[in-house]
Amino acid sequence: MLKRFFSSLKIRLALLFTLMAVAGWWVWAYLWNDFDFSRPETPIPCQSLTPGSKPMRFIAFGDYGQGTPFQNQLGQVMASVYRQTPYDIALLLGDNIYPDGNIQKLAKTHFEDPYKPLIDNQVRFLAAIGDHDDHRGHLEDEMAYFKMPGKFYQVSYGPVDFFVLNTTFFVRSPEQRAWIEKALAGSKARWKIVIGHHPLYSSGRNGNTEGLREILEPMLIKYHADLYLAGHDHDYERFKPVSGVSYVISGGGGSYLYDFRQVQPGSLVRLKTHHFLLFEVTDQQLLMKAINRFGDVIDCTLWEKTHKRL
Repeated sequence: MLKRFFSSLKIRLALLFTLMAVAGWWVWAYLWNDFDFSRPETPIPCQSLTPGSKPMRFIAFGDYGQGTPFQNQLGQVMASVYRQTPYDIALLLGDNIYPDGNIQKLAKTHFEDPYKPLIDNQVRFLAAIGDHDDHRGHLEDEMAYFKMPGKFYQVSYGPVDFFVLNTTFFVRSPEQRAWIEKALAGSKARWKIVIGHHPLYSSGRNGNTEGLREILEPMLIKYHADLYLAGHDHDYERFKPVSGVSYVISGGGGSYLYDFRQVQPGSLVRLKTHHFLLFEVTDQQLLMKAINRFGDVIDCTLWEKTHKRL
């Protein structure tokens, strides 16, 4: 009798300690590490577009498709921004469906519910493939869902040419390397924006993607790309332009946040926060605002088109 009692007690205590450990991890992950309560103490100074201009607008964000409260809250802010200043396109910077791209199973909770107002208003989603999207044979399903014309592709819209890369296989893909060089060289757009999941420069957990940078950066400079957008590191970071090319990481779309590690040269702004990017573009100007899950502008910059590259 006593033996059975103590055996049962051990099992119950083991279950209790397991539950306490899980609860402790949950509190750390959600309340401590990922709940970013920081708000700007004063409004972030932000330049404006030339008065009277009629910009084309789009948003961008990456590392989002996890069905977290942060993703849903950001989706609500995106909808609020849309009601005030409608935009046409949403750039998805990869890791669209965690953990392995199974969009047939997770589309509703990880995409359709958070962005229902945007879907209902027919915002066009241009998706890049991240490393989490290409597991267990789900890549083709995700490409079909987002109506991607290929694993890498180009879309022209207003004064912008968007070049969407599959950076997971860029170094090992001669076909993709030849394609992006030809596409950049042939583009006559006022603004050339290249999208890839992996950053060339990053102060975050994953750091610089050296092989990608060595091959891609000379092309970006040679063919006068204006901006390279990436995710992969779950944070926000903006760099000083390198030979006329600006680099921005927007990997805080809803997944769990990462700490910064080694600060890279040229890093201007680093924020561990859930956010998305709002762009307004005319022939002469490109305005970018980073907006957090409270609707605050946390960073702002304005690029202007000049005849010469720095």
